[in-house]
Amino acid sequence: MTNVSASVPTPAHPPLTPDGVYGWDWTATTHEGRVGVVDDLVTALGPSLVLPGKGVQGWSESLKCFDLAGYDVGTVYFGGGRDDVHVLATSDAAQWARSAVVGMDGARTARVDTRFDTLAAWDDLQDVAMQAASTYGTQVTTMETVNGPRQGRTIYLGAPSSAIRVRMYEKWRESPGQYVDGTNRVEVQLRPPSNRKADVSAWTPAQTFCASKTTTDLAELLGADASQAGTLHVRKATPTLEQSLRAMADQYGGTVARWLEHSGGDFSKVIDYLLETHDKYEPKIPQRL
Repeated sequence: MTNVSASVPTPAHPPLTPDGVYGWDWTATTHEGRVGVVDDLVTALGPSLVLPGKGVQGWSESLKCFDLAGYDVGTVYFGGGRDDVHVLATSDAAQWARSAVVGMDGARTARVDTRFDTLAAWDDLQDVAMQAASTYGTQVTTMETVNGPRQGRTIYLGAPSSAIRVRMYEKWRESPGQYVDGTNRVEVQLRPPSNRKADVSAWTPAQTFCASKTTTDLAELLGADASQAGTLHVRKATPTLEQSLRAMADQYGGTVARWLEHSGGDFSKVIDYLLETHDKYEPKIPQRL
């Protein structure tokens, strides 16, 4: 396949002013393999030109998709004996690409970055970063080029290995001439654990930005929408009595059976022994003076 007709509008490249709302800036999703899945994912990206490319991370081949202006709108990775297919899109293309493919073939999110552009002064952003990080003791790191072309300052919240990490930087200096002077960007990088990859694929940009308490606080401090916060934590329901008894049987059933055999099947002796042992080893609480 070398040419797929575009049936949908291509994204703008790039916005010249901050949009003041959330948008996806990087998306990587993995999809279940089936006959025709590669063609369907490529078509969903709506490219005007498709070219073969190299593989990555076990996928041996790829199809790189471009719009009429020659901008990259996404890449589909496949082959290498793998049963799944991977879709990657970055920068402005990520918003359209993720929206187009995230509902296809059991999409599981490997990584999604969510941006928020602001004209807030850099010093104010530094204060916001420290406030958001202080509540939960989040690690804060700053970076700046001092011996070369000035590419702007960067603040990181969270460690490189964190499932959620924030990057705040001077976008107008990184991409001179493409953004209004003073435009700063706040990005939340989200790499969900395996048991949440499918769930995150259904999240909105507001949810992927507000995926932790720290980033939700950050959104509020930025004056952004924090009402759709997501969470990577799975809350476990309180077990029923039957579930509790089943767990006790799994853990202690064998021991109880041996005690019953030892006591001649007299269950009351087992209970008496347990109570006596509990009383014997129960920690003594010191009396107040």
